[in-house]
Amino acid sequence: MVYERGKIQILSKKESGSGYEKRKRLTQKSIVDTAAELFARDGFGSTSLDDIAVMLGVTKGALYYHVKNKEEILRLIYLTVLTASEEPLHHIVEAELSPLEKLQRAVEHQATVAADRSPAMIVFYREHPHLTGPFAKEITLRKKAYERYFEQIIEEGQLAGAFQLNVDPKIVTFGILGMCNWMSQWFRPDGQFTHQLVSTMFANMIANGLCL
Repeated sequence: MVYERGKIQILSKKESGSGYEKRKRLTQKSIVDTAAELFARDGFGSTSLDDIAVMLGVTKGALYYHVKNKEEILRLIYLTVLTASEEPLHHIVEAELSPLEKLQRAVEHQATVAADRSPAMIVFYREHPHLTGPFAKEITLRKKAYERYFEQIIEEGQLAGAFQLNVDPKIVTFGILGMCNWMSQWFRPDGQFTHQLVSTMFANMIANGLCL
């Protein structure tokens, strides 16, 4: 009986260990990555937490250890994209470059971001109406901080006498981001032009329109 009881205990430990490993593998990042794939493929509104759980091979209840609801997952996708996009742009702004070089690199960076067809980027450009309340406000503030980098470059160029003074940095920023971000709707990696070539075209067009 002792042997049998010991055997049962050993099996129980193995089962417990297996469950532990599954919980260990289920991370917030894995949830966000999987959800991004489903949101990009089926849309945020048509994807449920059950769908995400099935794709991950876990129960719906297991998701709640890491996220509160589906909208929080969407928020995390947006924050992931913004954080990844902000870092290179911050380095460009802080670099020892002329305002023109900074502007060209910033435009090229933004065009590259917009041309990215990863699930997270597809969600970023398509699902923003589903962010509400505090989440929507948080993402809006982060986007404004991102836009501010472009405004800083333009203001720096104006102060240096490199860019025209009769243009408003905020309006120019809206134009740059609108032009670049629209690539998310029409750009195709297998098309006639690479995203590098398109970004160079954009950068030259903007620079020639601003420079004296």
